[in-house]
Amino acid sequence: MNPEFLELLISDGLPITNTSRFELLTGGVSSEIYRIDIEGKTFVVKRALKKLKVKSDWFADVSRNDFEIKYLKYVAQFLPNAVPKLLGKGQGYFVMEFLDQGFSNWKTLLMSGNFRETHAQEAGRLLGRIHQYSYFNKAVAKQFNSLQNFVQLRISPYLLYCAESHPLVAEEILKEAERLKNTHECLVHGDYSPKNILISKKRMVIVDCEVAFYGDAAFDIAFLSSHLLLKGLYHAPHDTNLEHLVKAFLLAYEKERGGIQDFRELQKRTAILLPMLLLARIDGKSPVEYLNPNKQALAREFALKQIAGKNPELQAIIQAWFKNLKNSTNLNGK
Repeated sequence: MNPEFLELLISDGLPITNTSRFELLTGGVSSEIYRIDIEGKTFVVKRALKKLKVKSDWFADVSRNDFEIKYLKYVAQFLPNAVPKLLGKGQGYFVMEFLDQGFSNWKTLLMSGNFRETHAQEAGRLLGRIHQYSYFNKAVAKQFNSLQNFVQLRISPYLLYCAESHPLVAEEILKEAERLKNTHECLVHGDYSPKNILISKKRMVIVDCEVAFYGDAAFDIAFLSSHLLLKGLYHAPHDTNLEHLVKAFLLAYEKERGGIQDFRELQKRTAILLPMLLLARIDGKSPVEYLNPNKQALAREFALKQIAGKNPELQAIIQAWFKNLKNSTNLNGK
């Protein structure tokens, strides 16, 4: 463990001894996350990093740790099993329950070919519940007034960075970035992807919510959808039927949000965002690590075409993506 961090934990009163065991947990680029075993008890400590662990320079305010704590507390009020139990906090870090070997990471399951419609449905249900519960809630909007973090962690490294690299679609991307900064309707996770969803026989748990922001529901929907589409590309040319998982996620989300009148408008905003987020996972500051150059090129070409074409139909984009995968021949396996 980082000696400075260890000293901070000891000074804050954690009963750390020579027999305590520390394990650095992997999977994220924005935080230090340790499993700690002390006197037969296991828990997790997480601290935000000022400089994220990516090739490009990427800095973010560590106050995002506070918003993650707020997210865990808020969601626990109405979905107590859907987030890790918060056990304590200190200066720039917090302590939460350790989710043991009974849990699997959804990204790991998808990468290994384990595609379960029930997982997609539950992910949609939970996200829909969080969005609906916080929908136009002034108190929640005030609590998650974290625009600076959202810009540093999402708008700048994803959208603005891609706008610089792709001037032909820069106008469309910059317009969407500005719209996102000025849309405030519900509590957004901001990193709602399979790698941040843990699954056991009894629970689905959402983690890594440091990007939490009171913003546009379309961001979370498009974010997860983009990851499912990219998993389909990873497995191509093998037909994974992942298209059905995307649709299952969207239908479950829609069912949970059944009461809102402007759902059609939400779908249009999601359709605009989806290809931009696909592009961001290829040419942004945090590209996915599992696509070969030919598959990256396919995703880039598709995303740029969709952005320039201004296709407002979400289902049409999803169908076109998977049709494109089936018709592509130069993918060179995995």
